[in-house]
Amino acid sequence: MARWTRRTFLNTGLAAGAGMIGTRMHGWDLLAAAQGGPGFPEEILNPIEVTGDEAVPIVGRLPGARRMYVLPADQGEFHLVGSQVVKRIARSQETSGVAGVYEATGFSGRSGATMPRHRHLGSHAALLVFAGELELELDGQRWTLMRGDFANIPAGTPHAWTMRSDRTQFTLFTTGPLVGPAIVAMGTAHSGPEIPAGIPHEIPASRLALASLAGDFQLVAAEATAGSPLRVTNKELPTTATPYVILDGGGDRFGGNVFLARNANTHGQFLFIMTEGGPGGGVGAHFHARHFENFYGFDGETLGWAQGKAVALHTGDYLQTPPRHLHGFRLNQAYNRFAAFLTPGIFEPFFTRGGGGPRGGGAAGGRDAGGRAGAGGGAPRGAGAPGGGAPGGDMFRTLQMSGRGSDGYPLDVHGAKRPLPPQDPIWMQGGRGGVADRVALLAHAQLFCGVPLSREITLELRRAMALKPRAVDFL
Repeated sequence: MARWTRRTFLNTGLAAGAGMIGTRMHGWDLLAAAQGGPGFPEEILNPIEVTGDEAVPIVGRLPGARRMYVLPADQGEFHLVGSQVVKRIARSQETSGVAGVYEATGFSGRSGATMPRHRHLGSHAALLVFAGELELELDGQRWTLMRGDFANIPAGTPHAWTMRSDRTQFTLFTTGPLVGPAIVAMGTAHSGPEIPAGIPHEIPASRLALASLAGDFQLVAAEATAGSPLRVTNKELPTTATPYVILDGGGDRFGGNVFLARNANTHGQFLFIMTEGGPGGGVGAHFHARHFENFYGFDGETLGWAQGKAVALHTGDYLQTPPRHLHGFRLNQAYNRFAAFLTPGIFEPFFTRGGGGPRGGGAAGGRDAGGRAGAGGGAPRGAGAPGGGAPGGDMFRTLQMSGRGSDGYPLDVHGAKRPLPPQDPIWMQGGRGGVADRVALLAHAQLFCGVPLSREITLELRRAMALKPRAVDFL
């Protein structure tokens, strides 16, 4: 098995079906038009990746600045809020300074740990359960959520939660820089992820008052009882920015990528995608210039590529990739899944090509957003490779010009403009290299994420999904 060279990695680096995008949408003539420049700014058409010391990922800690970083599940900034251990995963410092783009906060606790009814006036939230059983009150309805279940919480929506098992863990992604400081004000610094015993569940009223002064947190007066909690069964993604919950496995599916929140659900502020599949699928070295793409390990092992460094992401491990930072990933085990949080949501058309997706996470053969039989136009996750697409052009440029993002500009995906950094031997052990290998990867991509014309859940993907862990195993 031949070793990969630095440039071969970039040339090969697609395994998600995008090799057919350019031909299927507009043909190679679109690339030729792109090379002439259709009047877009140079920073849109030809951005340059970050290099040097600023590009080197920080591993094992929060960097305190907008950097690429890897945060293992047992690392972060910890606080004790009532009886819940809170871990700050991404703060405004890491997501663009004082006016942070987003924050990510983990919560873990024992049965009975609770957060009173409240709302965020200006912050939209997304909640993903990692383990245990969570009772979530959302806009007057009480739900029971388990591992893999998701909740969309638009700004202004009253919500509260109570943990109903001793192994409950979930993560809250919030827009803007103001929810994290409010949560910190509720508690005290804590030494690590261990959940202490014998701590009162209730958060003191004085601490809740401090939270309302420190950030975007407003208590909401108790209303009539919301009734007994219902187990989440919904698999349908709404078409508006309303509060909703989705059962694990639901959402809008495009091959191995399942949307739990799209632009229509978040006012374009972010996308929330679960990517799943068997070994070998992935994306080579690329970058985005206008949005964050962040990876959150959930099942199996996702091997991230961060400026040449191979980083294994398991359950709860987090990789932030800010704009203009080279990154990639590969799925390593028999079944793998990670959550992707992309903000803002300008990259949605790359996955969907305007389609609605099979509803409820189902297989193709359903209807698109217009209600027409059949499913045309979906493109699975992936990034192209120079020399693998249009004659005389590179695949990344083909992908870029194959559609428009929701901001009206060409799709925000770019190949490296400068020489790649030294490659981690761990990553290099997984490659073969060569033109034949590129063809094999593209063929595998079609199997891995589904044939682009039908978005079918293929036999290979079904085999991997059959190994998906059960939520009850994490109670």
